[in-house]
Amino acid sequence: MTDLTHDLPFWEGFSISSLDVQDDIVRIRLEPRPDAAMVCSGCGHNCAYVHETSWRQIRDMPLFGRAVWLKVRLRRLRCPECGPRTERLSWLGRHARITNRLAEFAAHWCARLPIAHVCELTGLHWETVRRIDRARLQEKVDALPIPEPTRLVMDEFALYKGHRYATVVLDAATRRVLWIGEGRSREAIRPFFEWLGKERCGKIEAVAMDMNTAFDLEVQQHCPKARVVYDLFHVIAKYGREVIDRVRVDEANRLRQDRPQSKVIKQARWLLLRNQENLQADGKARLQELLNANQALMTVYVMKAALKDLWEPVGGKPWRHAWRTWHAQARESGIEPLRRFADRLAPYWRGILARMR
Repeated sequence: MTDLTHDLPFWEGFSISSLDVQDDIVRIRLEPRPDAAMVCSGCGHNCAYVHETSWRQIRDMPLFGRAVWLKVRLRRLRCPECGPRTERLSWLGRHARITNRLAEFAAHWCARLPIAHVCELTGLHWETVRRIDRARLQEKVDALPIPEPTRLVMDEFALYKGHRYATVVLDAATRRVLWIGEGRSREAIRPFFEWLGKERCGKIEAVAMDMNTAFDLEVQQHCPKARVVYDLFHVIAKYGREVIDRVRVDEANRLRQDRPQSKVIKQARWLLLRNQENLQADGKARLQELLNANQALMTVYVMKAALKDLWEPVGGKPWRHAWRTWHAQARESGIEPLRRFADRLAPYWRGILARMR
């Protein structure tokens, strides 16, 4: 057969020895051209001798909607420097089962489409596309400058139902994700500080987190200069779950004989948890009516607003007075969920105060 690839870059150094089209598949057999240079994949030097040859099945770009399968005769060279080594090819990786241009095409679309769509577009297996996408992302990460953070943000998130969590660490200044690891224990997050190294850990000035003792202790051990800061969002979210939700359910149960009122309280969850400024006019009116009718809900709602005020930028002495006042009012409220929350929050007051500095 005439050499159809002599002037084409698709399969440099090879020529077509046979071509077969069946249904939706194009099968092409490639043979190395005798005049093509043989380059060692190890040292990159030209070689004169072939150690052995073998056949490999390769996927290439689809052609006119048909899958393209290449059967390529690959040469293993006898390199004087490296010993027996596979020859280096410009269009195929050393152990690859797909051509470089197909891998680049898939990587290009992985940045724009879900993996499942790229599988349909290329005809490749999901796992193959996933590996291509991971290599693309790793290449981008490796190209980033070495991070030199001074402030960190640590948070946990659920992987799926069943109380399985992972931890993410960000650079607070750039919002760049620095590390993700499964788990939320001290042992789980320790590899991050080991990766950061003693010198960079010594430059950390502050770490924002929720009230996670494991995070707190590990930061203290590895970042001696860092201030631990408990962020408002996590504390208020915890207050909503442990105080407002609990009191709402308790009040609905207490008033179960008054079914209309009990139903109103049961259905008021999001009304109580949302910020008042985010409510429409009718929502604000219903909220005020509910709070006026129930003293316990009014108390925990007002105490939530006072708790938020503890994150306002004031001096150290006024803040300590505000904190002691809030804590005393919570303990004297007679509302058990609020008292328990205040007692659990008390050991963390320094992390809240650190937000002011």
